[in-house]
Amino acid sequence: MHDLARQLNEEQLRAVTAPDGPVLVIAAAGTGKTRTLTHRVAWLVQERGIDPRQILLLTFTNRAAREMLERAAHLVGGDVGGLWGGTFHHAANRMLRRHAERLGYGRDFTILDEDDSQRLLKACVAELGLKDKKFPKPQVLGSVFGLAANRGADVAETARGHFGEHAVDLEGVLKVHRLYEERKRGLNAMDFDDLLVNGLRLLAEHEEVAAAYQERMRHVLVDEYQDTNRLQSEFVDRIAAKHGNLLAVGDDFQSIYSWRGA
Repeated sequence: MHDLARQLNEEQLRAVTAPDGPVLVIAAAGTGKTRTLTHRVAWLVQERGIDPRQILLLTFTNRAAREMLERAAHLVGGDVGGLWGGTFHHAANRMLRRHAERLGYGRDFTILDEDDSQRLLKACVAELGLKDKKFPKPQVLGSVFGLAANRGADVAETARGHFGEHAVDLEGVLKVHRLYEERKRGLNAMDFDDLLVNGLRLLAEHEEVAAAYQERMRHVLVDEYQDTNRLQSEFVDRIAAKHGNLLAVGDDFQSIYSWRGA
């Protein structure tokens, strides 16, 4: 790490060695965002003496997280074990596996994948007798419910905005949503959106849990920040609230996920 100036360009070096506090890095495609983040992790561990267990690295794919951790370990010349690295869903899942009972779930809750969710939605539609050909398909219902969850918005309002002037039984849609939520709770199950919703609820509603994670995570690093939705953004802000050491890397020209709440 002593020859950072030779390994990085001037802008990358500034980001890697930035002092404590909030840092926003705007970086276009091909400018070395991954390189910058991995060197930041290595610099914090080796030059600043930060325990890897006090670093949270959030990305949008587990593959990206693994790649960054491997690169950081290579730079450090050792292990960065204990560093929390992964997707927002992965981080929320880890927290919920320890504290799910505070939200009324068992710690052995099941995670529903997209196919599981659609089957359960289909069963809810059938149970409510909403088999009209014009009634939205499970995939469409899941999309609407997911958009509302990721925006932190009202389901009824989101459904009205999505279907617009189309002749859709909105009351039926809301009935399906209520039953879907009841069935998931009865099955001790969460879908992917629930991981974010409940992870944030855990931090917002249980101060002692939030305080423990805020104390532990001295440095929070976020990749592809332009893709964060309202839930993810608030999740990051709450975790970083105590120490304020948040480094976010993003590219506003690549912000293409507004349709899913980014």
